[in-house]
Amino acid sequence: MKITLAQIDCVVGDVDGNVKKIIEAARRAKASALVVFPELSVCGGFSDTLLKNGNFIDRCGQALDIIAKECSTVGVLVGCPVRNTTGKGKPLFNAAVYMFQGQRNIFKKKQLDIAEQDIFEPSDENSLLQIGCHKYAVTIGSDIANTNDDEFLLQNRVDELIALSPDVIINIGADKCGVNRSKTRRDELRQNVLKHEIPLVFVNKVASKKEATFDGGSMIFGYEGYVVASAPFFEKAVVDVNLECLISMRHVDEQQDYVL
Repeated sequence: MKITLAQIDCVVGDVDGNVKKIIEAARRAKASALVVFPELSVCGGFSDTLLKNGNFIDRCGQALDIIAKECSTVGVLVGCPVRNTTGKGKPLFNAAVYMFQGQRNIFKKKQLDIAEQDIFEPSDENSLLQIGCHKYAVTIGSDIANTNDDEFLLQNRVDELIALSPDVIINIGADKCGVNRSKTRRDELRQNVLKHEIPLVFVNKVASKKEATFDGGSMIFGYEGYVVASAPFFEKAVVDVNLECLISMRHVDEQQDYVL
């Protein structure tokens, strides 16, 4: 089975342009069962002004329909704001939406960043994405950050999802670059793998190094807790990965750090 890391340069507010990039990346995936995109990839990223605009949210919903139609032959997992129809709490959810041949599953972020808390409602819904015989714990951004006061005792959303027996953790992110950020991010993700003893797929948003915003560096960790496949930093990339690599016994990360 193959998974594709779709590390795209989505632009805040450019829904039409982002949809085009999503469709193009999905079509480039070769015999992949799942193409994974960054957090909020449909709308391009977090913007409190745009996310408070009802017409903009309507456009994001319409964009999902277009992606579902144009990418019907491959499963895609995209980041998108979706309306909270429960009648309680904030108006939106920060969601990861899976679409394939008419099927649509929505996974909602729980651990919100401070800036998100005025817009998004945190979700306690726990469910897995099943594709064939594989079950995936879908998380978004800071869902897998440590929420424990003890830095040596990892605690986060995965602790809740692990009870459902997932085979792989997926995290879609929009994590910014910074001095030593590639190493610290990798170590933070590795903690999740080592604690729960299951592989992890991480897909990040990217921009050029000149912009110095999002650095990409999407990656997959195998069972041993090391990076077994990765996308480059500061470059758009569509990387097909055969999940057989998850059992790699190599104790070295297949990723080099960058210098700003």
